[in-house]
Amino acid sequence: MGPLAFLRAVRRRRILERSPIPEDLWAWALKEHRIFRNLNPEDSARLRELSTIFLAEKEFRPLPGAVLDDRTRVSIAAQSCLPLVGLDIDWYSDWTTILVTPREYEVTRRDVDEAGVVTEYDDELAGEVLHLGPVALSLEDVEASGWGDGYNVVIHEMAHKLDGRDGSFDGRPPLHPEMDGEAWRRAFSAAYEDLRAKVARAPFRRSRRRGPRIDPYAAESPDEFFAVACEYFFEKPLLLRSEYPEVYVQLALFFRRDPLYRD
Repeated sequence: MGPLAFLRAVRRRRILERSPIPEDLWAWALKEHRIFRNLNPEDSARLRELSTIFLAEKEFRPLPGAVLDDRTRVSIAAQSCLPLVGLDIDWYSDWTTILVTPREYEVTRRDVDEAGVVTEYDDELAGEVLHLGPVALSLEDVEASGWGDGYNVVIHEMAHKLDGRDGSFDGRPPLHPEMDGEAWRRAFSAAYEDLRAKVARAPFRRSRRRGPRIDPYAAESPDEFFAVACEYFFEKPLLLRSEYPEVYVQLALFFRRDPLYRD
């Protein structure tokens, strides 16, 4: 361990000793969010430590109209850190700021096609990440997350942060040395193409053919597929394992835990 890592470890130990999340506030978080109810005591304690450090090291910036109280901060921290229970808080070390908007917001996008034609359009967002920059979250969507229904804007945006650790948002975060990169590529490529095919069956809502059980937004791009898959991995793991078992296996290897297994 180098000197900087040593000092960081000492500082974090002091944070955990002096400023842990209060017992009553943590008990509220565990009860309020269904996605935490299957955690065993060891994982719950680990999540509390990670969340405590997260709160100390990240800066929350509420934008006009967004009111942040202790419960909201703990909710964001705990949902952000759930993917790290089997990993390490340093996976979030390349950014510091969380911007919180009161509700979904619009941004103007600018696309240029192969012919050089520029198209501008408004895009409504519940959250957004910038590489090495802040995470933006809609407070309304934060409050709608963690219920075990497959939707979680916090985990979604944190998945993008994990994905971008290697400098590119491509649906493949830096894999652990023991993982098989080709197995990851096969699993995610096949599932992504399968979902795209299901979404393309128009109009599936009016057809007797079964539409996708995974949010169609995942078919937008490989990086969105990864982020949505992470949502389901922690929100509705049984559904994800049923739909795309090989993706589930790869995510279990990456996150070094299985949400369906409680020892």
